Amino acid sequence: MRYALYFCPAPDSAWWEAGSRWLGRDAMQTGRMAQNHIPGLPDIMLEKMTSAPSRYGFHATLKAPFSLLEGFQENELIAMASAFAKVQHSIRLDKLQVGMMGDFLALRPSGNTAEINALAMRCVSFFDVLRSAPDAAYLAKRRHAGLSARQEALLQQWGYPYTEEEYRFHISLSDTLGELDADAQYALRKAAEEHFGRLLDTQPLTLDALTIFREEHPGAPLTFWRRFPFQAVFQQKALPRTGQLFYVVGPSGAGKDTLLQWVKNQASASADLVFAQRVITRPQHDSEQHEAMSQEAYWQAAAAGHFCLQWQANGLCYGIRRNIEVQLRCGQDVVVNGSREYLPQIRQLFPDAKIVWIVADPDLIRQRVEKRQRESGAALLNRLDRGSRFAIPEENDIIRIDNSGSIELAGQQLLDILVAGHHS
Repeated sequence: MRYALYFCPAPDSAWWEAGSRWLGRDAMQTGRMAQNHIPGLPDIMLEKMTSAPSRYGFHATLKAPFSLLEGFQENELIAMASAFAKVQHSIRLDKLQVGMMGDFLALRPSGNTAEINALAMRCVSFFDVLRSAPDAAYLAKRRHAGLSARQEALLQQWGYPYTEEEYRFHISLSDTLGELDADAQYALRKAAEEHFGRLLDTQPLTLDALTIFREEHPGAPLTFWRRFPFQAVFQQKALPRTGQLFYVVGPSGAGKDTLLQWVKNQASASADLVFAQRVITRPQHDSEQHEAMSQEAYWQAAAAGHFCLQWQANGLCYGIRRNIEVQLRCGQDVVVNGSREYLPQIRQLFPDAKIVWIVADPDLIRQRVEKRQRESGAALLNRLDRGSRFAIPEENDIIRIDNSGSIELAGQQLLDILVAGHHS
């Protein structure tokens, strides 16, 4: 499955009807539509000359078709599209004209396109976290067309060579016309001008939504899937607010799990806080609603790239699924129940993460660990020994919470920190 991020007119609009009729295909429907007859051009030739844009549907590309990276699902794409559309404003496409773009026919704006180009680049960069790297066949196909050094660099960075300054907003109306003689090319262009002319004069097109098309399998026609109208009233030129990652650590027995559960129960639904579920290679336990996974399944998922964070402690493997990357990009604050040993990696992967370190009285820690009855003997001693090996780093940005007293006292401290971080 591939997904393309397009602009296209609303499916119930005169523009959508006109574009679909010209291409001989409505991307919301199956099968072909009858195309208008063009004097001097055989109908079979018109069908051939519009076959490629017909497969892709009537659209302008904002982000070229891509497959989702392992670890992401369609619901993450939908969440990002919704968040993106909320902060974008509509752009009126003044002075659209039918003309040649290289060796094919297209609808293009003739005025200043800086605002459109900026929107397209925001779309390219914002959604790139979801994109899997293109395969060798796709790269070879792109390179076969002949790329400049700059286009090759863009292909490597974004999976598509026509981004950044190489981007040209357009709605394709034909395949390459190189094999048509001058008279046939003129007839096709003249027919396109007449076909879209009334709309260009009476119903100017507005870039007012992000639309996702899907390709079910390689070579299949792309079909209309979801449309997300832009909601911003004023010109923002912005991306959604990035959420804050809170990485909560502490030794076994400090009461970290209980503390987080108390905060989760108290947090308002409007706080927009997400408590990341951990994948752990142990059976379910009352102390935490984690996702239980076998060692074999865990390492298979890790090798496939399903985790953005992973560590090992006390003979167990821990993972945080990649969906938190999307949640952060969509403006949600994410709370991760983490490991002290993994702090250096967190600093590299999420430099802006806020570290919250839970501590407690050593004798109280021992009592809590023994009471849980998860381990005994050497395993218990190892867990207690590990807890004492990690001192709090002398870093000013680490937030320290003492959980030696009541759960309500420490819990309210943590909740206040999380809520304050959300509004900062």
